[in-house]
Amino acid sequence: MTYVWWHSGYDRLCHAFSAQQASAAYFEAACAHSVPPDRVVRAARGTLCVPCLVEVGSAMEADHSWRG
Repeated sequence: MTYVWWHSGYDRLCHAFSAQQASAAYFEAACAHSVPPDRVVRAARGTLCVPCLVEVGSAMEADHSWRG
């Protein structure tokens, strides 16, 4: 799965969102944090969410995409 890292206006963290959620009523991050579109900054800025990092890293390990 492909992720994009976007800034949440709710908790001021940068979360991993599935790239397939281009137009949703709420965006759900890998860590289950949800944000309405008007509170998402579509830019990777701020502190990264640690639970999102773990989820994304686990998915990469499962499909071996981190090894190239």
